[in-house]
Amino acid sequence: MGLPDFLTVAEAARILRIGRTAAYEQAVRYEATGGAEGLPVIRIGKQLRVPTARLEAMAGRSLSESTTQRPRAGHRRTADQSTLPLG
Repeated sequence: MGLPDFLTVAEAARILRIGRTAAYEQAVRYEATGGAEGLPVIRIGKQLRVPTARLEAMAGRSLSESTTQRPRAGHRRTADQSTLPLG
């Protein structure tokens, strides 16, 4: 099972390993520059969504569903449970 076609800005931030605020700043920049710079987003009403295909294009690879999962509180992550695959 893959990622949904659209992610929230917060989900995209986790994948990119940047802060939520930085991701929103980049989303606003994308809108302000007509898509020339920033985090690619589409606006649905008042909400912003990041197209997964555009995020994968930025990353240069396919993203797995595990990239948006966070460990449960008190759960220790082992080496094979990283949130952003290497390579």
